[in-house]
Amino acid sequence: MLHLVTEQQADEPDLMSAVTHAAFEIRSLAGDVLATVPAPVSGWTHEQLVAVVVEHEAITSDGADGYLGCQWVGSTEI
Repeated sequence: MLHLVTEQQADEPDLMSAVTHAAFEIRSLAGDVLATVPAPVSGWTHEQLVAVVVEHEAITSDGADGYLGCQWVGSTEI
């Protein structure tokens, strides 16, 4: 499963603020795009991204990375 680093904890930088309206891409470890999900009108939340990851779990079984726009936000390798 793809593990995301988008849940902001106290005293951590907000990784999503600049890319909250970008499409979410699931890419193979070789960089090929496996799925692209457009951002919701109000922008992504961590919970919405987790739901997309669960929905697309089958395509990440060989390893994958998650991106919001060009910002890396997670991997199966974490």
